[in-house]
Amino acid sequence: MKKIFILIAVFLISFSSFAQKKKATQAQAINSEGGIIHTSAARTATIGDTTTLANINPTDTLTIYRAGAGDTGGYATGTNLWNDLAFAERYNINGNDSAVRIIGIFAEFSGKVNPASAKRVVFTIWSNGGPQQISATASYNGFPGYAMDTVSVPVTQLGIGPVKDTFKRFMFATPAYSGGSFFAGYSINYNASALNGDTLGLVCTRNGIRQGGAFSIDTVISDIDTTVDTVINVQNATLSSDNNWYDNYTQNDSLYNNLAVFPVVAIVTPSAVKGITRNDLTFFGNYPNPADGNTNIKFSLASIGDITIQVMDMKGQLLSTLTQSNMASGAHSIPVNTNGMPSGDYICLLRTSHGDGIACKISVIH
Repeated sequence: MKKIFILIAVFLISFSSFAQKKKATQAQAINSEGGIIHTSAARTATIGDTTTLANINPTDTLTIYRAGAGDTGGYATGTNLWNDLAFAERYNINGNDSAVRIIGIFAEFSGKVNPASAKRVVFTIWSNGGPQQISATASYNGFPGYAMDTVSVPVTQLGIGPVKDTFKRFMFATPAYSGGSFFAGYSINYNASALNGDTLGLVCTRNGIRQGGAFSIDTVISDIDTTVDTVINVQNATLSSDNNWYDNYTQNDSLYNNLAVFPVVAIVTPSAVKGITRNDLTFFGNYPNPADGNTNIKFSLASIGDITIQVMDMKGQLLSTLTQSNMASGAHSIPVNTNGMPSGDYICLLRTSHGDGIACKISVIH
């Protein structure tokens, strides 16, 4: 028996059984000087309204996304008219490597939050729930399963501000171990009307920015079996108010984007890691670790793109930023100078212009 695994270019797949859940439109806000401004903090939510979001793609203008009739231009997470409960992004640990611990989550939120609000969100690492059959010849590769780790965070600590929303890091009390695919995201348990006019949503890229195949064709060729199986690659998903997860591509109006939620990983045995993949980005860790003088951030890109590497201390203070433009597809290693960093632990956040990203813990010794 011969098995062939083929990655297919993205195009819309029509399955009559898929529930089309939401439409999304986009609008831009212009200030008096004619430039794009970050206005999501100025909007408030009402019954039937949705949260407003900005892009995480640094080459995009800041765009407000809202749900409603019209174009499918964006995506809304958080407090919205559908009372969605959770939002998750998929990461694949290649080779089922048990050397990876997930110690926290980076996320960027947008909207408006009352400083006196007592509301909270719960950041979660979910296991991969395993394949979910659609038909005799089609299946999903898995939705979020059980919660491996959580941390509850007040909405006032999400980094939502009147001028510029920021990436924030949230650490788990005990690391979650993952030997395979997992999902990173957050959950809420209230709708827009419960926030007394505030909005709340995870930032995302514009629809269509996401790279990578939306599905794969798994062909089994033998004397008795010529089945062609379609595997839908669930990259990001939404937990609806009916407590079922929905794929944001095939079940949310073909939304093909990335959510601004990145895990922070600690790699126990860097030399053994075969990579952690999210769409266009595969991350291999940093070498050496611990570092004395310098360390190298090793990763691979599936397509050309820009990358940004930010190094910060464990309190979140930014120490340095490295950028590389138009990096070719394939493997790369970026050196990070640690000479001026006192001995201790640090966090390195790697992001791409396609909206992919991951963070890791770096140890420095002298």
